[in-house]
Amino acid sequence: MRTVTAMLAGLAIVCAVLPGCTFSAGVNPTPTVSNDALKEDIADRLTKAGEQPESVTCKEDLVGEVGEKTRCEVVMSPTNSFEPVVTVTGIDGSTIKYEMTPALSKGQLEKAVSPLVSDAEGVQIDSATCESGLEGEAGAVAYCDLNAGKSNCDEWSR
Repeated sequence: MRTVTAMLAGLAIVCAVLPGCTFSAGVNPTPTVSNDALKEDIADRLTKAGEQPESVTCKEDLVGEVGEKTRCEVVMSPTNSFEPVVTVTGIDGSTIKYEMTPALSKGQLEKAVSPLVSDAEGVQIDSATCESGLEGEAGAVAYCDLNAGKSNCDEWSR
């Protein structure tokens, strides 16, 4: 469990380095940050923070309305990826201010849980099935069923 906490704490540190992002948009009545521009900005900010992502994928543009959210997938390595939640915090003319919080999608969490538990507990985990992803917020909980072959680990949180 400590390893999962450390991993999410590491993600929080990376994203804490990226708390306030701004971007100027075109002449639309509602400004937006295109998915390509958002992808480039996230990759640049991670690189400047000393973390070089293998890829960043944003499926949607970020609409410039306070509270609007989008998600992007960030792949750091074949075994390490996360999905920051990008939230608009303010608009100043055509400039959109946004922040990112770390999160793991359901698939990312399932992929991350098995090796973390195996390393921490010394038990070979064959598979993990999680009910949901894991938001990068204090107190967030996700439940996963872990299959360890002969012995089945019950629900595990964090």
